[in-house]
Amino acid sequence: ETDAGNITRQETASMIPPFFLNVNPKSRILDTCAAPGSKTFQLLEMLHEGEEAGEGLNTPEGYVVANDSDSKRCNLLTHQTKRMCSPCH
Repeated sequence: ETDAGNITRQETASMIPPFFLNVNPKSRILDTCAAPGSKTFQLLEMLHEGEEAGEGLNTPEGYVVANDSDSKRCNLLTHQTKRMCSPCH
C-alpha cells in the first residue's frame, strides 16, 4: 500500500505541529522544512477538510507554500504533493 501511495508513513515529530496550527480552509501556511512532504500533505488534507469528496465545489481559499533547503529532497516533496491533486500548493 505504501508503494501504491495509499498509505503515507510519517514521523510523530512531523505529525504534531499541524494540529497546533488550527488549520482551516482560509489558512495560509509557510512550510520551510517541508521535504519529504508528509507534513505538507497533512496540511493540504486539513485545508480540504469538510470538502465534498470528488466534487471539488468548496475549493479552499487558503494555500501551503512548501520548500526545503535540500534540492534533492525537494524532488520527494514535489512527488508527495502531486499525489494530493490540490490547487492549494
